[in-house]
Amino acid sequence: MAIAGTGIRNRPLTCLLLLLPAALSGATYALLAGDLPEMTATHWSSTYPDGFTRTAVFVPVCIGLTIVGAITGMFSLKLRNKPALLMMLLFAGGLLAWSAAGVFVSSAVSTALAETPETAVLGGMMVLLIACALLGIAPLWASGTYQQYTRQFNEDRQQRIDAAQGVQRTDAAEAFAEPQPDSRQAEFKQTMAAPWWMWMLCLVLFATLIVAVVLPFLAGGSHDGSLASVILPVALSAAVCVLMLGVIWIRVSIIGDRFRVSSALLGIPMRTIKITDIESVTSEKIDPMMWGGWGWRIIPGGSAIVMKEHEGLVFDLKNKKRFAVTIPDSRQAANVLNARMG
Repeated sequence: MAIAGTGIRNRPLTCLLLLLPAALSGATYALLAGDLPEMTATHWSSTYPDGFTRTAVFVPVCIGLTIVGAITGMFSLKLRNKPALLMMLLFAGGLLAWSAAGVFVSSAVSTALAETPETAVLGGMMVLLIACALLGIAPLWASGTYQQYTRQFNEDRQQRIDAAQGVQRTDAAEAFAEPQPDSRQAEFKQTMAAPWWMWMLCLVLFATLIVAVVLPFLAGGSHDGSLASVILPVALSAAVCVLMLGVIWIRVSIIGDRFRVSSALLGIPMRTIKITDIESVTSEKIDPMMWGGWGWRIIPGGSAIVMKEHEGLVFDLKNKKRFAVTIPDSRQAANVLNARMG
């Protein structure tokens, strides 16, 4: 399938995300050049490294890979008439640049801070490695090409299915779009729960929180560590548990001139939209991969609360932002909103 003239959203942000790894690696080397020994620790199988690379080779290779990744990603932005190739090269370029930057910065900092390469400890640099690996997909998401490609693919697929079944989708959509007589006065309330695996994940996090609280007391003996070593994991686990509990079961309501999404379990408001701020709203099938994944997502140009692949509401707001939420009976909700907007 080809999409003619695929647009690149947030082009400056996409270019910045491609160039940032090279800049980060260069700045790190400039700061640590005088502290790096002849050999750099580059591989860890446990607490201490078991693999080393000559610094004279390691530095240019890593920085060179970040530059190659940036060039690949920048070149892909010119392939607007070949969206599949554009996405592949943009993803590969971003992943290469960020992965190389993560490996270089974590290895260089760990080695420079140690007395010798053999005593280097990766420690907190592991978080940086994981973060850089995740940021590898950021240029693709920022460009918006994947969302456009997937949406067009689904529309074309639906058109082929409609043609095979003899269904006139346009007529059906127009009939549906006409507000029902009592829609303006109607109120809408509906809830939706997350899939089972999100509930299981929340239970695992809750169990982690319990272990983090109880384990120090069960270990016995004297503890010469600081309270931070106990408080930090407890605080992090508690925060994540609260966030998970807030999104695994949501409630959508339309009351008066406001559309509201809130947590059905905790009652915490997650998003409130005034009717006057809505440009248009439609009932559509929502694919999590088009909106950044599952849960409460913030993506370039908008946000979404996605439980699973399901019907839901897609808002185009007057501030040029978009918002999506999965919810049952989304057509009824769209009718109510369109009636009040009219």
